[in-house]
Amino acid sequence: MPFTIVNGVNHFFQEHGAGGEIVWFTHGILFSSDMFAPQYQALRADYRCIGMDWRGQGRTDTPLGGYDVDNLANDALALMDRLGIDRVHWVGLSIGGVVGVRLAAEHPERIASLSLIGAAADDEPRDKLARYEQLFEIMEKQGLAAAAATVLPILFGPDFLSDPAREPLREDWIQRICSNDGARMRRAAAPILRRRDIRYMLPFVRCPTLVCTGEYDKANGPDRARILAEGIEGARLTIIPRAGHTATLEEPKATSEALRAFLGSVNL
Repeated sequence: MPFTIVNGVNHFFQEHGAGGEIVWFTHGILFSSDMFAPQYQALRADYRCIGMDWRGQGRTDTPLGGYDVDNLANDALALMDRLGIDRVHWVGLSIGGVVGVRLAAEHPERIASLSLIGAAADDEPRDKLARYEQLFEIMEKQGLAAAAATVLPILFGPDFLSDPAREPLREDWIQRICSNDGARMRRAAAPILRRRDIRYMLPFVRCPTLVCTGEYDKANGPDRARILAEGIEGARLTIIPRAGHTATLEEPKATSEALRAFLGSVNL
């Protein structure tokens, strides 16, 4: 498995396919770059797909600090530099999308296109922030399983959580989520939950942009997706039916098809 040290942290990344154009995948809290496995499979014949694990998550090391959006953006740029990559099609889910907006606005030469899945540009409402921070406190003190009944409906839509046909996939990801170290996740999540509002950056995003969200996304649903799509000139908005916050796993075919159609329309 490929690891490399950037900004003093040993980062995990994975590659699939060998196409000329590069699609760069970044995940949300409590997950890892594995959450894009269906998209790697769908795109690998035509693109070089690279997924990275954020610091403190997945298989990347857990430093004492540096979990704010600025440092995550710097980690992504440093990893691109280490791999000799100048420009990518950025796919970001949740916080991965927030980081993508920052990079597209501040480093437009590095981002060929932007695909935002279950992301938000505004900051967390105070009441919602308080609930999230209470959940992460429970995770730290009692483990992820203690908060699962509340966390899982935020991460996944009702169809995915109740569909018998998807029980093996669901149980696999519940086990992965619950196996996370609570203290590690709280450290990674705290500055992300308290991120600042970046709606002012949206007019500076000039690359082709796709905004996706699940129909039942309770974390960053259709209303927040519309803020992104309306703030970025020319952005496309796609609502993934039956999906919650994690459309890449819940409705992989629809999500992959949306990405493929969008990427195919981007003229470099």
